[in-house]
Amino acid sequence: MAVVARVLFVVAAVFSLAGVALGAGEPVDSSNVDATVLASDDAWIVEFQSPRCGSCQEMAPVWGEFVKRNERYVRFGQVNIDTDEGMELARSSGVIEHGIPSIWAWDVRGSAEPTKIWADFETTTVQHLESLVWSKYAKRKEGLPLAKLDAGVVA
Repeated sequence: MAVVARVLFVVAAVFSLAGVALGAGEPVDSSNVDATVLASDDAWIVEFQSPRCGSCQEMAPVWGEFVKRNERYVRFGQVNIDTDEGMELARSSGVIEHGIPSIWAWDVRGSAEPTKIWADFETTTVQHLESLVWSKYAKRKEGLPLAKLDAGVVA
């Protein structure tokens, strides 16, 4: 009986750690991407990740801090590719070929294709993510959050 209790404890601990990567950004998947991200006039930055991925777990605090520091400028989402709907979105948008964790932007009005911001197995820093994002988009004090661009407009 004690062995069963220990196994259950370890399983519960593993699943609670897996949840660490979740929660920074609105959950996005194939069932809601049209209504939330694509229908929005706001630009979205979305992290594709898996709670079972070690690199994703290492990236979780960086992503969380990045979201916290920049949520007034842009909308944030998070895709869990371990769900059928999350994997469907990753495949249909061409993200899965680049690996996880990865960060993408839906930043062009009317486009279902995201723009790659970052994808790597090595954890990055909040400052590096900010330099990647804000070298492409100017932080604006008016009209926040950042609006999507019209097709053909270069940021």
